[in-house]
Amino acid sequence: MALLPFFCGKDCGGDACPLLAEVEDGNIKGMHLNPVAGQFIRPCGKGFRAHQDHISPKRLRTPLLRTGSRGSGQFREISWDEALSLVAQKLNEIRSESGPGSVLCIASSGSTGALHNSQTLARRFFNSIGGCVNVEGNYSCNAATYALKRLFGTSKGNSGFDAETIRHSNFIVLWGSNPFEARLGAELPAYLIEAKNRGTRIISIDPRQSLSARILNAEWIGIRPGTDAVLGYALLFEILKDARFNQEFISKYAIGFELLADYVLGKTDRIAKDPQWASSICGIDAKMIVKLASFFWNEKPAIIIPGYSIQRVAYGEEAFRLTVAIQLATRNSGMLGGSTGSINNCLPGVKVETLEELPSSLTKQGSVRGSLTRETQLWKDRDISLGAEAGLFNKRVPVLRWADAVLNPSSYGLRPIRVLYSAGGNFLNQGANVTKNIRAFESVDFAVCHELFLTPTANYCDVVLPVSDAFEKEDIGIPWAGNYVLYKPEICRALPNTHSDYWIFSQLSERIGVEPIFTEERTESQWIDHFLAESEIDDIDAFKRHGIFIKKGQLRAGLDDFFANPVDHPIGTKSGKIEFASPLWNSSMASHWQGSIKECFRQESCRRFWLLTPKVSRFIHSQRIEQEDRSECAQIHIHPEDMASLGAQKGEILKIWNSNGALLASAISDVWLQPGTVWIEEGIWTMPIDGVDLCGNPNMLTSDEGTLESISNIMHGIPIQIERIAEANGQ
Repeated sequence: MALLPFFCGKDCGGDACPLLAEVEDGNIKGMHLNPVAGQFIRPCGKGFRAHQDHISPKRLRTPLLRTGSRGSGQFREISWDEALSLVAQKLNEIRSESGPGSVLCIASSGSTGALHNSQTLARRFFNSIGGCVNVEGNYSCNAATYALKRLFGTSKGNSGFDAETIRHSNFIVLWGSNPFEARLGAELPAYLIEAKNRGTRIISIDPRQSLSARILNAEWIGIRPGTDAVLGYALLFEILKDARFNQEFISKYAIGFELLADYVLGKTDRIAKDPQWASSICGIDAKMIVKLASFFWNEKPAIIIPGYSIQRVAYGEEAFRLTVAIQLATRNSGMLGGSTGSINNCLPGVKVETLEELPSSLTKQGSVRGSLTRETQLWKDRDISLGAEAGLFNKRVPVLRWADAVLNPSSYGLRPIRVLYSAGGNFLNQGANVTKNIRAFESVDFAVCHELFLTPTANYCDVVLPVSDAFEKEDIGIPWAGNYVLYKPEICRALPNTHSDYWIFSQLSERIGVEPIFTEERTESQWIDHFLAESEIDDIDAFKRHGIFIKKGQLRAGLDDFFANPVDHPIGTKSGKIEFASPLWNSSMASHWQGSIKECFRQESCRRFWLLTPKVSRFIHSQRIEQEDRSECAQIHIHPEDMASLGAQKGEILKIWNSNGALLASAISDVWLQPGTVWIEEGIWTMPIDGVDLCGNPNMLTSDEGTLESISNIMHGIPIQIERIAEANGQ
């Protein structure tokens, strides 16, 4: 029996958590905590169950070729040679006929790591053969990223905070964050529990009394979905009226703040955004808003830990402008125990090389690499036909609109998209508007995916290529947040007839004639050795033996040098300061918020509710193989008062619908919820029949229209109607 270092390598908000795999005779018997990680870097339950997916009999074990209609689930097994030859042939034929813009890569980060990042590998492959259409942005934090880049410029990546700094906090606000289920790094939960045990005041602002709020015994402030910006305005109103507010301090560090202040105080539109105004919209008592604002002054250092949920709503960008504004205005920025109001993982980690989307041989052909970053577009499209000047085609479409781009390519400056290529993602299921996503898959000539299981996306593909899992690949783990990196060896051989994404793309590159460009003539193990040789890890043998390297001595509150001396250490904006600006600070927006008051007061007769689609602790998005048979529909959580008004019983199947679609879900009473708000967990595998999803995937109800500024997804605060099936049938 051996205990070997392991990490999941999943895009869960942990990404790399320290585990040990118990291995006997080549079989994984169980999972354990890696004690070298210490007290605070802790895996979650999903990591301790990772081996269950590995040994699942439902794993794909051979390439599949579709024989029935798309979505029918009818496939036949084929050899790897046949599968790879067919994929290479189709890519060559279609690209030759219609150009590289006929292929849309919808790869995502279902697998993460320095080498085996599925999105990076897919984009690298397509760059190696001349480019394709890619998606821009992400489903996770697109609105927040948009806002924070405009606030902090290129210094966004230094605006987060180390979890250990919470030891200095006297007041903690979990604003839409639920880190015990929707992870925000592997360290944060343990430091929050420590803060709770020492008596730190913790408040949770959320439409639900989340699992995190209950574990931490946090004071729960229930808010109506999608109204976080309204609460932020009211808090800022109180802060601006406080005698301790100092405009000179603001001017030292920011520009444009006075425009926000004028809007909040009502100078822009003659409507003061005070607690009384906000209360009728967000549902929080005005006295509570006044009290909450006082805590930012009276219980310093105060820290806001914003969750992604507050930016997955209409006008989600504004929520993050306001978390930054509140922290700055109360002078909780730039001090240990405080924060800038940014996402906590916006910090540099341990220096270690990772695979690049752009092969190095292409950077030597006249392109400028130094100005590129992970978050910027790799290539500006100088020649939309074949990318002649750059040598690559790389048009991008907003990730939320990928299906619309397939169905309406001219709206995005594209020619018809004929190929969809998926690796490490389940876009049909996880993208907004499942009905449109299905139509997009049905419309293309060819669709391919790399998968562990026969997901809804795989069901709509022509070729399905079975991939290795995390136990079967050597890699270096880059955490979502934290000053450490992890290592895992190839713990066990890949299942017969399955291969890594790297191997698959290498084989396709060979068939197309670009293997040296894609691989740079390195094997997987040689890439790992190369990354480690270029890292700051001083003892590589110890790193491989223990599976973890921790960089000690860093306590960062975010933009520390800037707040210590803004003249000598300006941030990466044009002004060198934090830049506040928004298209929402105008007279028309107040009428929007006031109009939402009527919507918030739902009438019992119309059965209108606001839907949330949160993560749950058991699964990572749609990585839930135990639901593959889909014999039961989802649960919809409803407040007891609403259950009574509906006349619904526990376990009763209800129809939930809006203008985008409909689904069935089983009713369950939930006291940890605001009346008028309901929730269905995200990630449920879709199974629509005649426009009604029988399994209850909430993306049947979401829209791909997106937010005003950044076309980001809106997954919370979705207006829906609920009907009892008997009523719908007229019984």
